[in-house]
Amino acid sequence: MRPRLAAEQVRRYVDRFASARVAVLGDAMLDRYFWGDVERISPEAPVPVVRVTRRSRRLGGAVNVAANLRALGVVPEVVAVRGADRDGREVVRMLERLGIDPAGLVECRGRATTKKVRIIARNQQVVRADFETDEAVDGATRRTVYDRALALAESCHGLVVSDYGKGVVVEAEFRELVARWRGLGKPVLVDPHIPHFSWYRGVTVITPNAREAQQSAGIDYRKGNDPSALAYDVVRRMELDALLVTRGEDGMSLYCRGAEGSSQGGTREVHIPTVAKEVYDVTGAGDTVISVLAASLATGVDIVDGVVMANQAAGEVIKEVGTSALSAADLVAAFE
Repeated sequence: MRPRLAAEQVRRYVDRFASARVAVLGDAMLDRYFWGDVERISPEAPVPVVRVTRRSRRLGGAVNVAANLRALGVVPEVVAVRGADRDGREVVRMLERLGIDPAGLVECRGRATTKKVRIIARNQQVVRADFETDEAVDGATRRTVYDRALALAESCHGLVVSDYGKGVVVEAEFRELVARWRGLGKPVLVDPHIPHFSWYRGVTVITPNAREAQQSAGIDYRKGNDPSALAYDVVRRMELDALLVTRGEDGMSLYCRGAEGSSQGGTREVHIPTVAKEVYDVTGAGDTVISVLAASLATGVDIVDGVVMANQAAGEVIKEVGTSALSAADLVAAFE
């Protein structure tokens, strides 16, 4: 049976979001966009020449999750690292304009702010250039970051870990963090980085996409395969409350443990079909999914209902090119 939610129920859920504080730990990024048109091929190489007509910038990574939470009415607490550079200062200003406290964005001298530059022609991405490092942040900076994240466990209702493998999520400190938050009964949600998958033992939910699920745990959704057994194994072996696999045009698959009367050793399985009719750009869709789910779990919403709302939200944001944040009102409207 396809899980469904009425608009009035969604409205009641969303009304709770304003009472929640959610911490976001992870890799902060700045996305720069150059928009234009292609009218010819370069005489220097067989590549299109894009005549740039406008520029824009948006938050990415952990700070985009914070922006999504803020749009939903949640109070986000950012715990991340930026460089002592112009891009880092721009991220601070953008957070401030959204009403998000940038105090937890720790400046790390000698380190560049992660930046992704995209060139878009007629709503199609032509090329992307990444400016980044994947080296772990230095010891003093790391301690500052994790001390703040540990302290926030007392006052926040949930933690999102946005792990892009750029040096903020480090195994030993991360395990300490999970033990602290889970020990207080607070949900911990992880948007995973494949090489770090084994680090996430004991968190509430991991949200890989289908490619990440296949590469990290062999969960294969291609025709003729039955991914359920491996998905159940991940939930049990990693001591998760749930595994949520986002599958693009095939929707989402949720595997939860602890359901009464389950035929899968205490695990229940729910598949939610996609609601997207128009897909222009999936950039940032994962940030939207984990933000809506975090807001839901932080306010006591059942995980299945939270995933239904997250699925609907993802179907809305991929209608636009580039990262975008869905407001609480827009989320309710999507169910009406």
